[in-house]
Order: sequence, then structure tokens, then C-alpha cells
Amino acid sequence: MIIYNETSSNFLIHIFENKIGYVLKENVYKRMNKVVSNSELQSWERSLPQMAKVLRDARLEKDSHVLLEYKLPSTEKRIDFLITGQDQTGKKNAMIIELKQWQKAKTAEGNGIVKTHLGGRERETVHPSYQASSYKRFLLSFNESLYTDTSIQLSSCAYLHNYIPKTNDEPLLDPRYTGYLNEAPLFFQFGDRKLAKRINSLVSEGKGEGIADAIEHGRIRPSKKLVETVGSLIEGNEEFILLDEQKVAYEKVLNIYNNLNTKTDQKQVIIIKGGPGTGKSVIGLNLMSYLLKDEAYAEYITPNQAFREILRKKVIGSSGYVEVRDLFKGSASYVHTPKNYFDVLICDEAHRLKEQGHMKKKIEGENQATQIIRSSKVSVFFVDDQQKISKKDIGSIKLIEEEATKQGAETNTVELESQYRCSGSGNYISWLDSLLGYKDEDVSLEGEFDFQVVSNPHELTKEIVEKRGGRILAGYAWDWTKKSSGDGLPKDVVIEEHDFALPWNDPNRIDWAIHPDCANQIGCIHTVQGLEMDYVGVIIGKDLGYDPETDSLIVRREEFKDKGARPAKPKKGQEDPLFDLVRNTYKTLMTRGMKGCYVYCYVEELDKYIREQIKQN
Repeated sequence: MIIYNETSSNFLIHIFENKIGYVLKENVYKRMNKVVSNSELQSWERSLPQMAKVLRDARLEKDSHVLLEYKLPSTEKRIDFLITGQDQTGKKNAMIIELKQWQKAKTAEGNGIVKTHLGGRERETVHPSYQASSYKRFLLSFNESLYTDTSIQLSSCAYLHNYIPKTNDEPLLDPRYTGYLNEAPLFFQFGDRKLAKRINSLVSEGKGEGIADAIEHGRIRPSKKLVETVGSLIEGNEEFILLDEQKVAYEKVLNIYNNLNTKTDQKQVIIIKGGPGTGKSVIGLNLMSYLLKDEAYAEYITPNQAFREILRKKVIGSSGYVEVRDLFKGSASYVHTPKNYFDVLICDEAHRLKEQGHMKKKIEGENQATQIIRSSKVSVFFVDDQQKISKKDIGSIKLIEEEATKQGAETNTVELESQYRCSGSGNYISWLDSLLGYKDEDVSLEGEFDFQVVSNPHELTKEIVEKRGGRILAGYAWDWTKKSSGDGLPKDVVIEEHDFALPWNDPNRIDWAIHPDCANQIGCIHTVQGLEMDYVGVIIGKDLGYDPETDSLIVRREEFKDKGARPAKPKKGQEDPLFDLVRNTYKTLMTRGMKGCYVYCYVEELDKYIREQIKQN
């Protein structure tokens, strides 16, 4: 969606008459039914007059076209400024210009990352040249008009109209950013004439209307190259081979999709039920590959950001084709998506869906499941009700069925049972269900899965991290200090009796679970759900205990530190909903291991109880 598509001459008139803010504000309300904030209005009124000065200097024909605020489909990102037209040889051009009001910046660790002052404090963000070039790559990978009509040449740059670069050692021009600077040049405050000259060389002859309309109305779907890349990365990869009931579930979804009656609005909702390790993500990724090859417009949704990042890295592999990332979205991406905009949406870890996204305005009567079903003709939800770990998690099977009914969708259900994690031991999962009270039956712990209880957290670290290259996880029984100290991450997970202290996982490392520098950090439920490792060690904190008198597990409310996830205290006589959230958390943590799980219990009674369950069986 583009908010503004006008000739360059009209744009200059709107600036000259001080109307640009009003015009954009009205367009946003008409096209998106949204009210523009004062800060966004001020941003336009500060940056766009600077571009008007550049365009006047560029001496363009009046029918060059200016496009403002192009919202990249199913993302919250918007391209600030696009200008289209022909050069003196008759070639069609479109130029992306990313506008920034920055005044200073610093280099930062990470590929294409810088530091600057945003939102009242210094933050890490992407280099402006990276941002501009990534928008260019997105359009070339997803806008059908651009990847099929090769006569339109797309270029990108960034303009920091308030930024005076340092004479020597300007951080934004550091050699580490050379690749991005070559792809999308950077123009500073006194570089306006150079920018004008560049614009003149590309679009001076005008005739930009057809190019602008092609971009605005181009059908959004992945390019053939992107589709082939995804397919080649999944096919032949043993990690993504479908086995037995995985294949059955996969074929059922395809059968429903292939028999879809496109002449009606009849929606289809497919719920795939499966516990940890039943191969839900393998099915989802294979579906994604097939659908893209069939020219369906499909996206893969995961509410958990860390899980999403790991999936992206697995699929991208060594190809370096970073545009694959744009096929993977968060569950808050569909608030304003029109009905049936997508052919298929695949939602993994759907039990983590929320009422609304972070910093999102709630639409009355809608939640994230509503939005996904509304936005697609076919929606596929992978769900495990026993992995809901927060009061904010609403994505139960029951809720998805109710939302499907409200929108007149047919609901189909598939159930997965075979275990492909935990050494393929369905026995371990059954034993764990019995241990945590999900099943009222005695189950013997047998099979190849390596489960042990250790006596102290140092032993856990030695066995899991040092010997087996695994990761340590813990329940949310320790506070999380958000600000790092001068010595690095604060060591929040403290067990004084054993002189043990390690930090929670680095919140700036979404790929914590696979990054070698993070081996001696403790993973929390929010960064490991959906992931798997060969070996995991789990620290069970004081939030979960055992009462010998009642022979039952207990939850200590005061020891559960995730305040945002904690439900209200129940009325007298009612069951505490926190009980299910805590045991769901530990079941999830204790099923991340492919080969083994070692456990250390902070509470002595719980340690004895688990050891007894191992011995007596």
C-alpha cells in the first residue's frame, strides 16, 4: 500500500503551500482508517521539505512521480520516499531514498549494525544503507511488477539531511559497512547537490506515472528465484524429510488446498495437534516449499521471535539469500491485512498466539487467530495446548475452532503422535506426563533417552555444556535484570548454596541457542520454545515443588518471577491457573533435548520425588 502517489510538480506544490502533512494525514485515514500521531506528522514536515529542495535542484520534468510511505506487505516497515521516471536514454528507473533525521552515530558489533539516539536513548539499529538496500531487495524479491518487468531499474540510497559527518573516521563510513554503502550510497547534510545530481541522472525526463503505478499495484508474491532457493534448501535435506504421519498430515493439507473452490469465499482452517517433538515444523516447512512452487502467496508465522530466527537461519543455510527471512513473520503482522489477501498462512507454535501484538492497538472483537483466519483462504495452525506458558497465550484448539466458526470456515483436524525428539522415545514423554500430573497412570521410564537428576548446578553445567555441548535452561524463578552492567550480563540465576551464578541468555542475541559465545548463559522459556538441541540441562527453581503429605506437585506463586505471564490470584476454592503454566513451562524445557535431559532441582522434596519415580519404575 502506498499513501501518496503524485507527480513531482504536485509534490513541490504541496510542500510550498505547507499542505504535505495534511495530505498525508488525510490519505492515511482514508486508506488505512488510522489516525496519524503528532510525532509522525512532525517527521514528515521536517524531512519532506528537505527532499523538495533536492528535487528542485535536480531539475526534473514535471511528470516524474513521487511515492511516499510505501508499506511493505505484511510488515510494519514503510519505504519513506520513492521517485520514478526515465533517464536521458529512455530507461525506466525507480529510486528508493531512505530519510533519516539522525545527527550522530557510532559503529556497533554485528553485520550492518550501528548505534544512534532513538526514542530517548542510544539504541542499536541497522545502518541506513543496509536499510535502503534491504528494501530494494525486498521489492525485487516480492513485487511481481519489478521482478518480471526487467526494464524497470531499481536503485536505493539514504539521505541524512541533519547529519554533518566527521572529517576523519566518520562511523557511518567505516570500512565494515563498505558493501552496503556501495549498494546504497549515503548522502549527508551538505551532500544534497550530489543527491540531486544522482536523481537527475536517473529520472530527469519524467514519464514516471506508469512506473509508479506498476510498483503500487504490482502483485505481491515471491519471485521464482526465491521460490527455487527455498525449495532447494528443503528438498534433499534429511532434517526436513517427512515420515509416516507427518506425510499424512502434509498430504491432508495439500488435498484441502488443491480442492479449494476459488469461486467462493469458503475458508478452510486446518488444526494440526501435536506434542513436543512430533515434527510440526518439518511439516510446515515442507508445506511452505510446495505452496511457493505452486505460486501460492503463503507466509510462515511463529509468535516466538527466537524460534523464528532459528528457522530462518536453518532455511537460509549457506545460500546467503537473506530475502528468505521475509517469508517468516510474527503473529502480530496481520492486524490490517485485507480479507483473503493470502492464499495460505501457516502458523507454527499457535498456542503462543496473543490477544494483540506488542505495542499494537487492539481491534475490537479480534485477536491474532482472528486476523490470521481473516487474512487467508487457508490457514494452518500447529497447536499443543500443553505448551501454553503465559496468561497472554490464548491459542488453544478450542479458541481456534471458535474463531473459524465465527468466520464461516470449515475446520479440519489432524493429530500427530509419533515422537521424533527425545531419542524417538514416546515413553519418555509419557513418563514425563505422568510425573507432571497430566496423566493419572504409572509409566516406567525406559528406552534410549538419557534422563538424569544431578545433585548440584555445577555438575549440570559440566555434564551438559562442557561434555556434551548442550545448553542450560531454567524456569522463570529468578528475576531478569534488563540492563547490562559494565562487566557484561548480570548474573541473575543465583543458587547461593552451591556458589553458582550465571546470566540469563543475552536478549540481544536472538540466536542464543546456537551461538558459541552464549554457551554459559541460561535459556529461559521465551527463547527456547520450539527449539531443539542434542542435550539440555534444566534447573527447576523454587516455583515448582512437591508436597509429601498430599503426594502432589505444588506451585509457589511468590517464586514465579515472570510478572507479565502470571495470571491473577484465584478466588478461594478455585484452582490456580498458574499451576498449569508452570508445569507446562517445565515440560517444554524438559523436551528440548534430542538425546538427553539432565535436571537439577532447587527444592529438595522435588528432587527426592523425581528420583523415586525413576527408581520405582
